[in-house]
Amino acid sequence: MADNNSFILNPHEPSKPLACITFTNVTKLLPNNYPNWKQQVEALLDGYHLLQYPDGSFPAPSEMILTAPTSSTPTPSETTPTTASLPVTTQNPAYQTWRRQDRLIYGALLTTLSNEVASLVSQTKTSHDLWILLKNTYAKASRKPFLGRCQWCNIKGHVLSQCKTFQ
Repeated sequence: MADNNSFILNPHEPSKPLACITFTNVTKLLPNNYPNWKQQVEALLDGYHLLQYPDGSFPAPSEMILTAPTSSTPTPSETTPTTASLPVTTQNPAYQTWRRQDRLIYGALLTTLSNEVASLVSQTKTSHDLWILLKNTYAKASRKPFLGRCQWCNIKGHVLSQCKTFQ
């Protein structure tokens, strides 16, 4: 299911390498196979402890954080003596780690989509956005109960693939 997986260096938090995963044997998502696709993808992501990104249980940390001024912070001028103790806004390393890992997951998920489905998710930005859009689009349609009638000829007891009227 997942091959050639590796980890890459995380310059923002070196003790937390980023997982690079590829889904080579996952069934491509089509409009009619969402439950099967979801089961395969969830199993792999959960196995790598990455499911919390697309399912939304690990939301993005704040992009910026306030930190104490360091010795490299310029000393205040005589006209602004109180700025020496003010915190400095900097990029949050945890956000940078989250964002990069999410983009790697997002890219891997895109490789599991058929062209028809991929065109629907072009406006999504995160793996969670993509996951929710696919769920809202295909989960309900895939759960329709079998009504016991051919949708083509309305005869009870057989399915469209066996319908002589359709063939």
